[in-house]
Amino acid sequence: MIYITGTGQLGQELQKVFRDTNKSFQAFPIEEWDICNTNQNEDILSKNPSFLINTAAYTAVDKAESDLKLAYEINSEAVLNLAQICKKRNIYFIHISTDFVFGKNPVVQNGNLKFWSTTDLSSPKGIYAESKKKGESYIENTLTDKYTIIRTSWLYSAYGNNFPKTILRLLNDPNRKELNVIEDQIGRPTWAYRLANFIELLVQNISNSIPVEKMYHFSNSGLASWYDFACAIQDIGLNKGILKEKKSITPIPTESYPTPAERPRFSVMDLTKSQSIMKNIPHWREDLEYCLSEDLIIKSWMNW
Repeated sequence: MIYITGTGQLGQELQKVFRDTNKSFQAFPIEEWDICNTNQNEDILSKNPSFLINTAAYTAVDKAESDLKLAYEINSEAVLNLAQICKKRNIYFIHISTDFVFGKNPVVQNGNLKFWSTTDLSSPKGIYAESKKKGESYIENTLTDKYTIIRTSWLYSAYGNNFPKTILRLLNDPNRKELNVIEDQIGRPTWAYRLANFIELLVQNISNSIPVEKMYHFSNSGLASWYDFACAIQDIGLNKGILKEKKSITPIPTESYPTPAERPRFSVMDLTKSQSIMKNIPHWREDLEYCLSEDLIIKSWMNW
């Protein structure tokens, strides 16, 4: 049995993937399982599932700067408690983390920016990044084995709130003639369904006693700025009839759009280890096409 905390973007995509592959699972919305409730953690995990996949997290990056107590409770202290229970009950713990742990300037090698590897020292900036890194450290210091941490980036899907949905909403606003989008933050977009595919393969390997790593970086392949991402969303949206007219999208520097929390300027993570599990990781634009083809997007996103 697989237990999943959280029913957000990734939690819902995991349910879809596990149904398709006939995996036994139970997903818990926050109303049924608040991971900050230690008694509830003990009670639910007393059923001894084989795997715990923790997708629950405090992800309001800017709000975390003023709501640091709750951010640390969810992203750090609750993770520690889950890890302790998993150790006691011999449950395999899969935890989702973030590219935000790489907040410093990237390293230049042979004239090119170096992609972040799983062994590079992290340098989180801001409460969200620091709380997620602390959660990682708690797991690593509590569990000697039977855990895997997966860092991902720029997550989106047909569920929840995310960048593509925001861009589609703004481009569909008849009162808006143009958009300004940041061009100097570079990363890798990730379709949550593809990450769920990867996690299912990981679970399969572990179940078949195939050795796996304790840390993976997973996203779609390719890289983009937020400006590149927004332009692709508009192009695909127009081609699929989700959008009715093309609007001007202007690239701007980070300094032109100040936010409470500092974003990484370059958070492109190396995917080599993940490619040992999923050999051909699709390019981000290819999976964006798939995502924008979903009926849920056409019927629900734009309220048509």
